[in-house]
Amino acid sequence: MRELKICEVAPRDGLQSLGRVLSVEERVDFVSRLYRAGLFKIEVGALVNPKLVPAMAGSDEVFTKLSALFPENQKNFSLLVPNAKGLEKAFAIGCQSVAFFTATSETFNQKNINRTVAESIAELGPLIAAAREKGMLVRLYVSTVFDCAYEGTKNPEKELAIFSELFDSVDEISLGDTTGRGTPQQVATLIAHGILDRWRDKIWWHFHDTYGHAADNVRVAMREGFTQFDSSAGGIGGCPFSPGAKGNIATEKVLSLAREAGLAHNIRLEGVRLL
Repeated sequence: MRELKICEVAPRDGLQSLGRVLSVEERVDFVSRLYRAGLFKIEVGALVNPKLVPAMAGSDEVFTKLSALFPENQKNFSLLVPNAKGLEKAFAIGCQSVAFFTATSETFNQKNINRTVAESIAELGPLIAAAREKGMLVRLYVSTVFDCAYEGTKNPEKELAIFSELFDSVDEISLGDTTGRGTPQQVATLIAHGILDRWRDKIWWHFHDTYGHAADNVRVAMREGFTQFDSSAGGIGGCPFSPGAKGNIATEKVLSLAREAGLAHNIRLEGVRLL
């Protein structure tokens, strides 16, 4: 039986849009409950400027405390890093799994990281190489795959090609429906095009449910043989740099869809108090 794989993003993607800032202790407790429910691959924070994303302040402390509590799972507690400074901090605290990010949209990239797409790719290459040299597991988030709040509908079959060298160099590729406007037809068209075939085993789908499309998008991906998904317990979060993009698909919903598709898992969120 095929197995469902979840990357739980609520402690990072979810909490940064929660509306209130949780303490380090609250976040450690949150992740601990997720871990005990069977969610092992968890993005526990982001080594970003706390002035820009206050909810992620102290992510290094969160990681350190979780690593001490669950040393057997340390390699599965990942951190988002935006730049060389963040990566150096990840090295210093013994992080073994990091995520970088970019987008297909020029406007989104400029507003999010003050870089063009080409500049972002050029900057990421050495960072990814440095992380791989340290033996880290490296993930790459690509945002605005199907739609952009500033540029409208995207053309992923064409626009993802520019990232091919980065895709070759990372362990995981997370394709983000940032605005939640992506449709099942767009997902099916992208898969049928064949551009993802070369990296099929690396692909993770990151759907937002802003317009109620996420479940159907997951169904399409599962039907086409994909088993790796990002999700957020309780469906919290979204993207603070994309106007109106709220609501990651809930982990609970992905678990339900996995049952429909016959995918195995050992995650038990029923009865777990999240926040």
